[in-house]
Amino acid sequence: MKNILVLTDLSPRSEQISRVALKLAKQLGAGLLLCDVLSSPLKNAIHFYSNDYWPFEDDCQNVEELVNHLNLENVAGNMDIHCVNFDEFYPDRIKETITNENICMVMMAIEQISDLKTDDEDNYARQIIDQANCPVFLIPDGADINELDKIAYLTDLRYCDIQVVNLLKALNATVFVTHVSAWGTPDMNDAYAQAFLTDEIAANIDYGKLFLRNIKGENRKTDLDHIVLNSDIKAIAIVNKKHQMLDKFIQTEPGKERAYHQLPLLIVPYMDRNW
Repeated sequence: MKNILVLTDLSPRSEQISRVALKLAKQLGAGLLLCDVLSSPLKNAIHFYSNDYWPFEDDCQNVEELVNHLNLENVAGNMDIHCVNFDEFYPDRIKETITNENICMVMMAIEQISDLKTDDEDNYARQIIDQANCPVFLIPDGADINELDKIAYLTDLRYCDIQVVNLLKALNATVFVTHVSAWGTPDMNDAYAQAFLTDEIAANIDYGKLFLRNIKGENRKTDLDHIVLNSDIKAIAIVNKKHQMLDKFIQTEPGKERAYHQLPLLIVPYMDRNW
């Protein structure tokens, strides 16, 4: 059975993310594997500003207690929920766990999406993303995760990964395929982009909740902000190491807040296994 791996520090926010993971696991037909990182360096990667006054008396004291709480919410009782501890962090350990535990998704908290742009040895979140051979779902501090029903998949339509669309379909999300031309390629006009989505992608997916958003010109970040706000986007999906889409997404100007940086970010590995 495939599993969703949740990295948790047992804080209120991490417990909330675990409950979101429970919902996603039901949609994907997966089990849930909770990993307590409180005693490992990974705790620095998933700290939230809103956890500054944690712990509270009524929080779970250990990961086994959180597993018990989630099992109480798993009314049907048809989902396997268990836990594992990481005392130390090695990128290869994540890779091994993903393989050995048949992990189909990793979920973890992060203070800010823009934190991913630093490339140092303590950037554990970026190391996990680059090492994982399955999707990684990052939840930034303050993100609304009550509903993940509208997801924008940021891609060049000409290189759209059908597997990614199928994953979002499995989550039963309304998918806004958001076209951004790869570097060195021309923009698409709206009519051509819509025809391409209909003929080359939608025809192979058979999914009624697939819509186009076409970004053109030089003001791509501003346009993406407008799409996020006007279409009430709840999360962004991006393929890692493809056309530098992730690095371009997380880049920001000093003092400039982007609406899309406040959203959960689903990062899918490039050209890897079926999920």
